[in-house]
Amino acid sequence: MHLKHLFGSTAVFQTLLLLAVPTSAQDVPGQSIEDDWAPTPFTDFTDNILFYPEANAVNWHTLYARTLQLPDESLLITWENYPLEPPLVNHPIWKSDDGGSTWYNYSQIEDQVNGWGMRFQPFLYSLPVDFGGYAAGTILAAGVSSPFSLEGGVWIELYASTDLAQTWEFVSHVAYGAGPETTANGDKALWEPFILLYNGQITVFYSDQTDPAHSQKLVHKTTDDLQTWSDAVADVAFARQADRPGMTTVAHIESTDKWILTFEYCGSGSCRVHYKVADSPLVFDAAEAIELHTNDSSVATGTSGPYVIWTPHPDRDDGSGLIIVSASNRDWVFVGEDNADPEGWKMVDTGHWSAYSRSLRVVTIKGQKKLLYGNGGNFGPGDMNSVACAVLPIPS
Repeated sequence: MHLKHLFGSTAVFQTLLLLAVPTSAQDVPGQSIEDDWAPTPFTDFTDNILFYPEANAVNWHTLYARTLQLPDESLLITWENYPLEPPLVNHPIWKSDDGGSTWYNYSQIEDQVNGWGMRFQPFLYSLPVDFGGYAAGTILAAGVSSPFSLEGGVWIELYASTDLAQTWEFVSHVAYGAGPETTANGDKALWEPFILLYNGQITVFYSDQTDPAHSQKLVHKTTDDLQTWSDAVADVAFARQADRPGMTTVAHIESTDKWILTFEYCGSGSCRVHYKVADSPLVFDAAEAIELHTNDSSVATGTSGPYVIWTPHPDRDDGSGLIIVSASNRDWVFVGEDNADPEGWKMVDTGHWSAYSRSLRVVTIKGQKKLLYGNGGNFGPGDMNSVACAVLPIPS
């Protein structure tokens, strides 16, 4: 998490500030573009701005978009939103019924227990099986609740929807930090939850500043019932106290039954993207951290905000697949084979601009597998820092 007005200038902020932003964005307060330009429904497209922040929104107006697909192929998207307060900030849920072409305001995840608001890094996950008293298909949402002042504590919270995201109920507190919610070394902050079901347990991965031995480390907690959570277990923690791994995302490499975790490694000023591969998502701590780079003359690297997925290969029927990684500093994506060979990555042009922690999801559009890109803001000019998406063929 790198927010300049809260935490001071960083190399990451300078990099992200230079990312391209669309010149067509207009300052239309908090509305969809359903009655404005939109791509043809159920087609491939890039650079589709679906939400313009309010004119008086603070900070960077939006950040950190996350998506989900419902059983009827409709799409959901949420993000960090920064309107003036009060009322308390929440995580908006917008919906598309036409393959991501047009979107509308559908619901919101509100803080029901702290009186603080739902402030940072929402994440959506659909239960694939009955779990913890909730039926398969229930949508879980994790996010960071913190006061506007960032003082007084922080919770990673878990909410649930049993009606396909129309309404939400509080489930449990996942993790607590005493605050302040900043990236200053020594502040007891928490960031960036990521949900996964594995081996009969729900796991929440997140970034943790509560251990004095580490400015920040990556950890996970597990639960059998969505109410009682285990102690935090380390996934990435470096010996130097000032080092800051952050922003966990995890994918299952189904063809090899391995797991891959991506993260940014902020310790030498650049926050380059790294990854680990393990036999289980619960044992990443013992795995080697590998820097992500292409194996070509440019040796391109990714910086900040990675997101990883695995998908069956679009051009093969042998069970093999592809690992795809997005990084905040590049429009292009990194594509690797199932073995995650450090020298086997290449870059593929998406034609769609990047964003801070741009998300990836394989979705089905009219029966065809596509890659959905979800963009929150990118620290650019406020009146252009909108929410956008793209639907494209799976790169290979």
